[in-house]
Amino acid sequence: MAMEITSILLAAQSQDGQIRTVAEGNLKQFQEQNLPHFLLALSIELSNEQKPPESRRLAGILLKNSLDAKDSIRKEELAQKWISVDLTIKFQVKESLLKTLGSSVSEARRTSSQVIAKVASIEIPRREWQDLIAKLLNNMTQKDSLPSLKEATLETLGYVCEEISPEDLEQDQVNAILTAVVQGMNQMEHSFEVRLAGIKALYNALDFAQTNFQNEIERNYLMKQEEDQDQDDNIWNLSMAGGTCLGLVARNVGDAVVPLVMPFVQDNITKADWRNREAATFAFGSILEGPSVETLLPLVHAGLNFLLNAMKDQNTHVKDTTAWALGRIFEILHSPSSTYAVITDANLPQIMSVLLESIRDVPNVAEKVCGAIYFLVQGYEDDGSASSVLTPYLADAISALLSTADRMDTNNSRLRASAYETVNEIVRCSSQPESLNMIAHLMHEIMKRLSQTLELQISSSEDKENQSDLQALLCGVLQVIIQKLSSSDAKSVILQSADQMMILFLRVFGCRSSSVHEEAMLAIGALAYATGPEFAKYMPEFYNYLEMGLQNFEEYQVCSISVGVVGDICRALDEKILPFCNGIMSALLKDLSNSMLHRSVKPPIFSCFGDIALAIGEQFEKYLPYAVSMLQGAAGLCTYLDVNDEDMVDYGNQLRRGIFEAYSGILQGFKNSKAELLVPYASQLLQFTEAVFKDKNRDEGVTRAAVAMLGDLADTLGPNTKLLFRDCTFHSDFLGECFESDDEQLKETATWTQGMIRRVLVS
Repeated sequence: MAMEITSILLAAQSQDGQIRTVAEGNLKQFQEQNLPHFLLALSIELSNEQKPPESRRLAGILLKNSLDAKDSIRKEELAQKWISVDLTIKFQVKESLLKTLGSSVSEARRTSSQVIAKVASIEIPRREWQDLIAKLLNNMTQKDSLPSLKEATLETLGYVCEEISPEDLEQDQVNAILTAVVQGMNQMEHSFEVRLAGIKALYNALDFAQTNFQNEIERNYLMKQEEDQDQDDNIWNLSMAGGTCLGLVARNVGDAVVPLVMPFVQDNITKADWRNREAATFAFGSILEGPSVETLLPLVHAGLNFLLNAMKDQNTHVKDTTAWALGRIFEILHSPSSTYAVITDANLPQIMSVLLESIRDVPNVAEKVCGAIYFLVQGYEDDGSASSVLTPYLADAISALLSTADRMDTNNSRLRASAYETVNEIVRCSSQPESLNMIAHLMHEIMKRLSQTLELQISSSEDKENQSDLQALLCGVLQVIIQKLSSSDAKSVILQSADQMMILFLRVFGCRSSSVHEEAMLAIGALAYATGPEFAKYMPEFYNYLEMGLQNFEEYQVCSISVGVVGDICRALDEKILPFCNGIMSALLKDLSNSMLHRSVKPPIFSCFGDIALAIGEQFEKYLPYAVSMLQGAAGLCTYLDVNDEDMVDYGNQLRRGIFEAYSGILQGFKNSKAELLVPYASQLLQFTEAVFKDKNRDEGVTRAAVAMLGDLADTLGPNTKLLFRDCTFHSDFLGECFESDDEQLKETATWTQGMIRRVLVS
């Protein structure tokens, strides 16, 4: 049976219930009759790069479930079965698992990490598999190790530390783990994913590190801590550690922290040594989240003027921390509609004057000032009437931010990014009619700047990176402006400039940078929404870039954004999208079949099927068998997702929501013509929905999408579903659950769905 394991694993995920039942029986028989070879076959399947991703996925799940269980009695039973397996076979299984850490498929790597930890939890306490840590460390130290292997290795170390106790490892093994973790966290490691995995692994390994933390040299090594280091947000030093710890205390104990910290603040805030002043300011800023507004507001009112004056302190560190503290005040406590207002008509002029003056300070301080302006403006975003008090200052603020973005006295790209992000927030907040002219003027300025980036002389990779970063920021600003103006009376400004903007975006695509590609795609999606059917004239030239985005599975964020833009274009063009649907559907179906594509892209693709079907109606008929086949396959996969893995539970919810949204779009698309084509799929769709209803892990988004789909099913297929709804009575309980929800939108959807089903049942 080991020779047939691939076909059996695939059959166990079939949509045909009879085929699936037979395959599940075969797997159970194999497991019961020959557990050692069953485990070996699964591990080989998981490690084989030539095998289908679907069979590898299920192999990993079965392997993990054969070694671990929630029930303690069952868990011990499985452990004893593993212990009794022949040593040669256990060695082969473990080698296959270690090999899988280098897989090109992320899901296989992750599953292998988890299974390795399960085996380790059985063997290491028995003083077996003593070379595991050394082998994992070797993955981190080899010069040719790929980032994906390092990331998987660090995840494995983290899982192992979760599964075993510190007493199970020798000190040299603990040292090896911490060495690997620190290497992964090191700033010299270019991969963000590897560094993040290192930080997560350190979190899980902290219980093992007690001895190391007692040694100052090792403690400093673990925490990348140096004397007199420059104040940099990316450097973890003693001061930052103290502030972070204090902030966590404040969030946990609330008001009780205030009388303990304020004496320190008051004693040090005016001392001659800048370190005291900076520390006092940092401490105050660190306790703003947690205590009640009522407790903090008198302190903020008393200290705000002092903080504003401290922006003129002679020491840069003090000004930097003061600007950060002001940003924290505005972020956490500033709410114009609250009875406890931090910013008033009386103090706003002084606040804006200080901020617009301080934004010209050294780059580090200027960056924090951008953040303070951002949060100050954000506080007015949801309060349209109050935002009018900001209007007199917005033009000067935008001018100052654009000048900051142009500064030549720094190589710090974060300052430029902060400046443009703050401009975006000002645009989002501006709701007064007099602000719209200012935004229109800003739009032309940003378009001019984007055009200028296309003429830059590129003579090095650094020049290219600088151009790409700047284009991404400018495209991001234009996206926000388009969204703002298209929802206002100034929409005509967008329509007048649409041709010029589209030319710019297409030229940006010509630069072939993935980061620019993402931002330009998002801006084009906004432009499609704004221009509606008029966007059709851009499609012939834009389609080539859209197709490139859909095919870019290596940079999955680009692919995901491109999928979203397809939905935007479908809603804008309706049936005018039809000439491009063959290519789009082909690309989407290939993406779903591509095991290399990040799984997060697949749920939006299913939703996109619904957008396309809704746009072209009965013309979707030729794609229907292929789309439904993919949807049914994904529905089958949901059955096998690991409910003990939070990430997989979240992914399962995304997947099911995408499936329901796809069916809703398809049902609505066929409502007025050829609805009978969907009747054969109704029974399985109801069975899937019932299974989702019974799943305690579904989230509100899934519930909302499922209930809406039930209504669309009844509405589109009408009397054809009468027997199905009569026999599948779960819908009554499902809707009853929705009526008890606090979500008014869900209640409305459930009420509509209930009406559709009742209409069918009485027909």
